[in-house]
Amino acid sequence: MLAVHLDGTFFCCREALRLMIRHEGGAIVNMGSIMGTAGGAGDPAYCAAKAGILGLTRSLARELATRGIRVNAIAPGWIETAMTEPLAPIRPLLEGQTPLGRMGTPDDIAWAAVYLGSDESAFVTGQVLSPNGGWHMSQ
Repeated sequence: MLAVHLDGTFFCCREALRLMIRHEGGAIVNMGSIMGTAGGAGDPAYCAAKAGILGLTRSLARELATRGIRVNAIAPGWIETAMTEPLAPIRPLLEGQTPLGRMGTPDDIAWAAVYLGSDESAFVTGQVLSPNGGWHMSQ
């Protein structure tokens, strides 16, 4: 779990930065999870890996700002994907705990990534955007 999520993010960032440093700018958008900010029972390795990605994001953002490289992360809440399909029996509970009353869609996350990767977010770095329907504030 740590190797795939945290190490994988580290190595991808390292390779992307080789190009971005040469071009004197760029934007990295890492994928965290609400479980990296809130924690959660049942999968401490996943929570630790995602929390590590958020720490890596902030550290890289601080280190690379002077080179014109922005680094941010997305920490999605409960999103309708193959990974959350096994949660079908508790979906009504998750939706009930989410102020917007639904799970998110992949498009909800994609538009967050588009924003963070675009020039519209030119003054945003070291941040974690968490499209979660308000779930985090309800916990």
